Amino acid sequence: MVSSDPVIPREQRPAIASYLGQRLAGPVAIETWTQRESALVRTDRDPCMFCDDVASAARQLAALHPLISITPYDIDTHADRAAEAGIERPPVTVLRGRNGREVRVVGLWSGLLFSAFMDALIYVGAGVAPIQPETREALQAFEEELKLELLIAPYDPYSAYTLRVVSAFAVESRRVRLEAIEVSEFPRLAQARMVSEVPVLLVNGRRFSGAWDENDLLEQLKRILEGNDEPVVRERILVSPYMDVNQAQEFVAREMQGEATPGQPPPTTPGGLIIPGR
Repeated sequence: MVSSDPVIPREQRPAIASYLGQRLAGPVAIETWTQRESALVRTDRDPCMFCDDVASAARQLAALHPLISITPYDIDTHADRAAEAGIERPPVTVLRGRNGREVRVVGLWSGLLFSAFMDALIYVGAGVAPIQPETREALQAFEEELKLELLIAPYDPYSAYTLRVVSAFAVESRRVRLEAIEVSEFPRLAQARMVSEVPVLLVNGRRFSGAWDENDLLEQLKRILEGNDEPVVRERILVSPYMDVNQAQEFVAREMQGEATPGQPPPTTPGGLIIPGR
């Protein structure tokens, strides 16, 4: 859940360090892009609500394993570099492996997104992801670039699930470019994109709602590359209602008091969703 508390509480760091020690197979370079708070209020975009939190969390994470390095950037000070890299909306965390593959997350990777972010870091470090061999072969055969934008929220289990799947695809294919946006902290963006539920996946501008598993997403990407506009028919479209940060915090408070509104997203991961390849 998004909050003002540290993303990595001190009491949890030994367990995370142990996890990284067992699973991180190669170096991961983390870039953080943040922005200093300005006295000017912009009405055309959301403020960088969690810039300090992202910078702090990345430093905490890098301190837990010698294979993780961190380079902080300020989007204004390094404006030319940001423009060249396509960094537009801070805070941004870029995970990059030695093979050049990367995963970008815009916003704070907290709540249910934290474990998915950690899995993405493991994939990036290894240079491979836990997917089926036939999926890997198909992804590596892609000849045209696919731009994936994933709109997610930290209270939503389907967002965390889909972040794992698309991160695996981005690590396995140099043609798959991923930017995941934690949209609950960007309500103006959510309004502009008409986001009423999460997760939402955009592939080269084509919009799809709901969670994706490995097989269905691969088939959808193949169709898009072939110029086939037919959407893949999924067994279920798994979504949660969109809430901004304040609404989500209010929901948690009501949920703790037993007053949550029926139909709102559950605070725990759903049963039956198995991460591909696990």
